[in-house]
This record gives sequence, C-alpha cells and structure tokens, in this order.
Amino acid sequence: MGGFGSGRRSSWAKPTTESQKRIDIRWLKNNGFLTSICLGTLSWSRGDEKAGWINYRREDDRIILSYRFREWQGEWENVTETVKIVRTACNYGGYRQWFQCPRCRKRVAVLYGAGRYFLCRHCYNLAYSSQQEDYPNRMMRKANKIRKRLGGDESNDLILFKPKGMHQKTFDRLRFQALEYNNLGWVSFKRKLGIRV
Repeated sequence: MGGFGSGRRSSWAKPTTESQKRIDIRWLKNNGFLTSICLGTLSWSRGDEKAGWINYRREDDRIILSYRFREWQGEWENVTETVKIVRTACNYGGYRQWFQCPRCRKRVAVLYGAGRYFLCRHCYNLAYSSQQEDYPNRMMRKANKIRKRLGGDESNDLILFKPKGMHQKTFDRLRFQALEYNNLGWVSFKRKLGIRV
C-alpha cells in the first residue's frame, strides 16, 4: 500500500468540466445576453473550428435552449430545454442571477452539455481537472499561477521586479510562496521517482 503507482489512475478518472461545452450565467450577464427579452446563438470552438452552437431565448425568469443532439453515431434530434433563472440578494444591494439545474434544482452558475441536456456538474458527475492532479503537479500549478500574477512566466523561477502598484510586502510574500510551492513540487516529484532528497 502506498507504493509507486498506487495513487489516482487516469483510466478511472472522471470526465472534467474543462472538456465539456458549458454555459456560464456570469459570462452571459457580462456580455449583455440576459436582458429582459433576448434571443440569439451561443457557439463553442476548438481552435479555429466551430465545435457546436445552440439557440437561446430569454423570457422573464427562464432561458429556453434549442439545439440538436446526437448520441454516438445515432440520428440527430431536436432538443428544447427550459432552464429557470433564480435571483439572490447581495449584501450591499442588487442581486445575483443563477441557473436552477433542470434535474436536481441546485442553484449553479454553470451548466454543462455532457449529454442530451445542459445540467450542473454534480448531475453529470464531472470533476475539475485540478481535482485529479497529483501532489507535485498541484504544487507546480500553484507556483506558476503566482509567477504569472507577478508578471513572470512558467519557465522563469526568479522574479526580480514587483509589478507596478503592488506593495513590496505583498510582492515578497508571493515570491516566497511561489518558491516554496516550486520546491515542494520538485522534492515530491523526486521522491516519487525514488531519488533521495
């Protein structure tokens, strides 16, 4: 137990949210797609190629999605799905909009097209890709995220100059955290390979 290769196995890994078509209510709101009565088309692409599209219509407290769906190599069928939009009050006034998942009725910001209908990630049993990372990769991702925030890139471990407008204390703390995560990642990776550290 606990030996080499005893961790998570990619062949058993859940499908991830990043690999699915998705509709994010925050993106719709920020781009003006949630006005009182609105209709249009949403599309997805892979590289330069269009990977899919759906028509939508906003009516009062719901959005109606119309699209075509095909399972494996079966026949195309027309699908019309109604998704309720609910609102919650914010602490300092105003409100926030959410989708209500058509199956489980949970309040969610994102619906995924992993099957015939657009449902929440819980209904499709989807995981975030970060949930399937091993420890060394998770540490490296955290270090890279901080380096990007400080204006560096993934290949540069040493960041000498703080970004304009950032406090020196914050810069020093983040730079130390990036170095710490990077070291933890490399030490863990070497141990995994059986190299003495």
